Amino acid sequence: VSSRRASAERADDERFRFMRGFNDFFFAVGIVLFGAGITFFAGTSAFKNILAAAVIWALAEFLVRRMRLVLPGILLVSLFAFFAFRLAQLNWASLAHFTGLPLRLTPGFPTRPNPVLDSFEPIAITVKALAAALAATLFYLRFQLPFALLVIAGCLVLFLSMLFGPVLFPDTSAYPLILLLCGLGVFTVAMYYDLSDRTRTTRLADCAFWLHLLAAPLIVHSLIRLLLSGPAGADASAGPFGLSMTTASAVTIFVIVALLTMVAILIDRRALLVSALIYLGVAIGYALASAIRAGTDSDVSVFFATLVILGATVLILGAGWQPLRRVFLRLVPTAFVNRLPPAAYAA
Repeated sequence: VSSRRASAERADDERFRFMRGFNDFFFAVGIVLFGAGITFFAGTSAFKNILAAAVIWALAEFLVRRMRLVLPGILLVSLFAFFAFRLAQLNWASLAHFTGLPLRLTPGFPTRPNPVLDSFEPIAITVKALAAALAATLFYLRFQLPFALLVIAGCLVLFLSMLFGPVLFPDTSAYPLILLLCGLGVFTVAMYYDLSDRTRTTRLADCAFWLHLLAAPLIVHSLIRLLLSGPAGADASAGPFGLSMTTASAVTIFVIVALLTMVAILIDRRALLVSALIYLGVAIGYALASAIRAGTDSDVSVFFATLVILGATVLILGAGWQPLRRVFLRLVPTAFVNRLPPAAYAA
């Protein structure tokens, strides 16, 4: 019984190893300063970026493989993937000379002077994303850092979204659907790690945590955008990310957040709920504004009233998380319950 109680408490905490002490933070500060410097001096030179990536790898050998520091490792794998991303680049001037077409540069990418050069821009991003994913994969295979999985998954999401979006289907309007499918894919892999370590006592739990952290915003944002995006009507007010807020859309958001909350409580992962808070806040604010229908001076009051309601909701869910889990776990098949993290016992 004591062992089961301890396992449940460890799973309830949803712990992940971030840093063991201030020494980790001290090294992280050094990496940020050092990384900013070498990023500037590396510029767009392929040789300098390779050299910078080699230096980052050497630091990882000492700080991650030998000293087992997590926070510095998070920064190092991000820098390593970044230098790989910058290595895989297309020379726009050479492409313009090769095609014999004019090229007018803007910060970051060329303008749209012709369809030929325009098609190279998403291809370049696709190649860069794949190169960064391969670099992060090498880093993970060598150092077994769970956070590297988030970098790998993020780069692959960018790769797939660009490949099946602007590259292959440039006229498609299903970009949110692509992101939703990517989010569900990342969520599936995260659940694989979760189901492999239901007590969350091994490195697999950290792997699942970082993947859930990426999957949650992809699922939430793309799902709501798919269901609610569209031109605002006469009775709609503009919301975030181009959404059109109406009474029906606010109700839809409440339903989506309620369903995501049930899933989050069932699998004992809070990332889904956190990612949905911004939309829940928008829906609450719209409902309050519609109910008050006062002058413009009420906007500030509506904003802070929304914060109060949203904060109280989070606090109530946090306090009742495990009781709700015990209720939900009774509603699902036993075979599935035995794969999920156990609910903590009541004191």
